Amino acid sequence: MTIEKFRLNIVGADEDVPRLLLAYGRGCGGEVALVMRPRDNTAVLVHQGKKQPAKVWRTDLGLAPSHAPELDADPAAAVAELRKLKANPPPAGPATLKGKWAGHLHCDDGKPRMTLERRVASYGVLKLDSGPDGRWTATFERVGKWFSAAKSESIERSALAEAITAGMGLVVGLVSEACSFRDTRRRNTVDAAYAAQHPYSPPREPKDPTGRYQARSTFRAVELADGWAVVNDVGAVVAKFGKRDKGKATKHAAALTRGKAAAASVSADVATAFGLGAMPGLEVVPALASIPAPASPSCPLSTANIASATEKEARALGELAQSLWGSTEAPDLLGRAGKLIRHAQSLVASPLCQGKEKTAALEDVRRAAGAYEQAFEAIKRGEKPDIVATLRRISERVSLAAARAAKSCAAGQQKLAKPPRSADEVAAGIARREKPPVAVVSMQPAWPPAAPAMAAATEKPKRTRKPKGADVDPAKDKLLVDAFADAIKQAAAQMGGS
Repeated sequence: MTIEKFRLNIVGADEDVPRLLLAYGRGCGGEVALVMRPRDNTAVLVHQGKKQPAKVWRTDLGLAPSHAPELDADPAAAVAELRKLKANPPPAGPATLKGKWAGHLHCDDGKPRMTLERRVASYGVLKLDSGPDGRWTATFERVGKWFSAAKSESIERSALAEAITAGMGLVVGLVSEACSFRDTRRRNTVDAAYAAQHPYSPPREPKDPTGRYQARSTFRAVELADGWAVVNDVGAVVAKFGKRDKGKATKHAAALTRGKAAAASVSADVATAFGLGAMPGLEVVPALASIPAPASPSCPLSTANIASATEKEARALGELAQSLWGSTEAPDLLGRAGKLIRHAQSLVASPLCQGKEKTAALEDVRRAAGAYEQAFEAIKRGEKPDIVATLRRISERVSLAAARAAKSCAAGQQKLAKPPRSADEVAAGIARREKPPVAVVSMQPAWPPAAPAMAAATEKPKRTRKPKGADVDPAKDKLLVDAFADAIKQAAAQMGGS
């Protein structure tokens, strides 16, 4: 007979009814993980064998696990269920009884069994044991040190919380025969004056051992009558592809197995609505912020080509949304729309785009992103948004944004000024290409006329006549005339004498 046991980490161990019971261990032929909420009467036990689907046991009646888990479940779905059950535990409850809870999860030849106990001062121990039918038996064993004789009483209940309450009644009944009320309860819980001076400090909450259970799903591509499908460990379809898409199906299955697309955010009915079968742990669409965005183009030709390609892709996406694929391949198309939005954001953010058209394009991209985020948040809440209408809105806005971005970037190119040349470039250009300047003389006379001192160096001076009038000297003129007459006489005399 093989007996294995795993210690229970109890949240609220000092409280009358604990909040959470957590256990994890490697044994019983695999991994074992337990989460129980005694106050809500719910519990989940998972057993994961090596290279096998997970086995799950559930209850909503407060029962203990009475047999090995038998329900097949995908490992990722089992992990998601454990996380969901232990999230948001109940608030702290009353802690009147002395002592703290402790317990174990047992595995007796593959059959689970649970035990809890609480020592009440030195008067005795309150024990709870689960039976083969999952019911609980509460037993208080009173020691004979403080009493006339040792004594034990038991009571059976279906739910754990009910068994704990009934067991506390046994404690009060058996201890009160010799001890007062306050001997079994903490004084600061019943005496306000004492509690003011000595407030109660609850114990530190234990670590969560179930976080060590991180089993991953394995996926494979299988051929169907109408195409290819990707299935998980339990054979549930998580994605569908066409008859010629064997490569895509195999690649998608490998990516899921590596854990690149697995996350616990979608409920089972939403996953089924998207054609994902019974795979509640699959993230059908990524968050827009998690999609990488390319760098903004800075080349005019590249910007024009990207704008044209973005507009064509948006129109193609809108046509696919209105076809049969819009309902059968909605998750893939929505993820494709997210990538398209991120490309449009980078396009519009190009430094080449300017003016009012850029502002309008930014608004179109913002509305497309808003439609995507609205559908993403609805899916996370477990709702079923109209994916076809969402894809149509995104395609229309992105197409319009791409057209406006192309116009805006073209207009921005015309407004960009040519950068000035450096002094070295100017000097080199003059020496290599430019000729010496040639003076150009205007054919129109300048008015008013320029002063003589400002005249051009190449212009010849003009002759001016001396005005007649008071400036003539008669005596000087007479001397000149007489001298000229004497010269004539001398010349005549010489001619006559010869």
